[in-house]
Amino acid sequence: MKNRWLKLSLVISLAIAVFVPNQASAAPVPVPSYSLMPSTLSIQAGSEFTVRVEGSNIVDLYGYEVNLTYDSTRLQLQETKDKIGSFAIDPIVTQNRIQYASTKIGPVQGDNGSFTLSEFKFKAIATGASSISLTSVKAINSQLLSTVQYPTAGVSIQISSDSSVSGSEVIQGNSTGSTPVKIIDQIAVAKADSNQKFVSILNSEIGSLPLKVQTPLLTINVKPEVIQALRNQLGNVKDALLKVEFLPLVDESGIAETMLKQQHAKVKIIGQPYDISLVLVAPDGRKATAGQVESGIELVFSYLDKEVDSELLGVYYFNEAASSWEYVGGTLDALTGRVAVSLDHLSKYVLLEYNKTFKDIPAAHWASRTLQIMAARHIVQGVTDDEFKPNSSTTRAEFTSLLVRALGMKSEGAAVTSSLFADVAAGAWYAGDVEMAYEAGLINGISEGRFVPNAKITREQMAALIVRAFEWKTKKAMQSLDEPVRYRDANTVSGWAAKEVEMALAAGLMRGKPGELFDPKANSLRVEAAQVMMNLLNQISILEGL
Repeated sequence: MKNRWLKLSLVISLAIAVFVPNQASAAPVPVPSYSLMPSTLSIQAGSEFTVRVEGSNIVDLYGYEVNLTYDSTRLQLQETKDKIGSFAIDPIVTQNRIQYASTKIGPVQGDNGSFTLSEFKFKAIATGASSISLTSVKAINSQLLSTVQYPTAGVSIQISSDSSVSGSEVIQGNSTGSTPVKIIDQIAVAKADSNQKFVSILNSEIGSLPLKVQTPLLTINVKPEVIQALRNQLGNVKDALLKVEFLPLVDESGIAETMLKQQHAKVKIIGQPYDISLVLVAPDGRKATAGQVESGIELVFSYLDKEVDSELLGVYYFNEAASSWEYVGGTLDALTGRVAVSLDHLSKYVLLEYNKTFKDIPAAHWASRTLQIMAARHIVQGVTDDEFKPNSSTTRAEFTSLLVRALGMKSEGAAVTSSLFADVAAGAWYAGDVEMAYEAGLINGISEGRFVPNAKITREQMAALIVRAFEWKTKKAMQSLDEPVRYRDANTVSGWAAKEVEMALAAGLMRGKPGELFDPKANSLRVEAAQVMMNLLNQISILEGL
């Protein structure tokens, strides 16, 4: 899955301020509708055609996500285009499914009327009747409120023969008793039923292609370089067998109980825990086993539990040394009921629902849901296991560590043995986070050689860091607005922070206080820092297509 999406659900429920005029009350308007419009209904294999997603009776369309299914055995996606002049992200294409998203940016109104949302170019690669369906459209208005529709729109394309083109699906045969492999859209696909615990695939059938192992509730995606590294260990043996194991873990009932006792959280096992391994076996019995895979393997868990709180799901691995289950992340696709995670190493993995609350954050608190979600992602932590202390101030060290966790930054080397700042001890709990944030250009010192980790971070300092983090993660420079957001105490903002404060407010990363104030010199509260981090992740999700 290309370009890791931080949250694939496209649930945009931001607790942020976007400074656009409110919609005035109006008479009822027709319900928006969506359809597909192909450039042709018949085509020769080898040729290309386009299909447009058309919208009618549209009101205030600020952003959208469309999901399509298509016949991947006869059609191949070539290009996507956004047609409403927004910021679009490269589509996610998995098997026969396309997910494409686009959004406007800043304080502008959405589009109205009837128009084309997006356009998809396909190439016909095999003969026969082929189809494309629009399965869902999620529309977001300028208030960031969303609605989902499930159209029954579809088109059928007849593809005539062309002797120079062959089909995109080839079934590889073998006489070794190994698992059959299909080549689909240049991916080697092996399927296993619910009773299987492994697949064995002939090395020569995979070639230089990526491998996808599909089971009813787990998909394992393996990059070509991982397989090639195993071949290099054995000397590139042609008749070797690649064994992919996904052994169910039977006696894992203690997982939830252990985590509950240690972290005061309600933990629910979703589906089946697995022990994942990858071994290439030569005909003479020699073996090469994958260990550290450096994001070369992806697990995709499917969940069937309709009662699950999908925003609290995450993937965990068993740390043998510490005898504990630890969070490794997870990208959610709530529409299909899947959570994907990229692995650095092979181990035991499980999908869990992690529901943690704090006794000083009642359910009616304005940040209750934010803290619940951020705790499930293991980004925010309490002062104790069951207290958050929402109105306590946040230190510069605490906010830096919060930022590093939210961005998913990982250390590239060994533990910190010397510090860039004289007042940051190499052994301090935040030393590694400060080093990573500094190397990424997210933080600076207060003065030369001093970071002042225990000083309280102010709201204007927080604005500067959050804007830098947004630009670092999205690789996009945030632009100032022609008409900046107005607040009464603008003259009290430090000159060095004025631009970042303006951009943080305009982009919805931060919000002002009652009375049209920003209060730049006030210390940031712990609950404010958590909400700002949630705003950051939600805005990044919009730009990355969710």
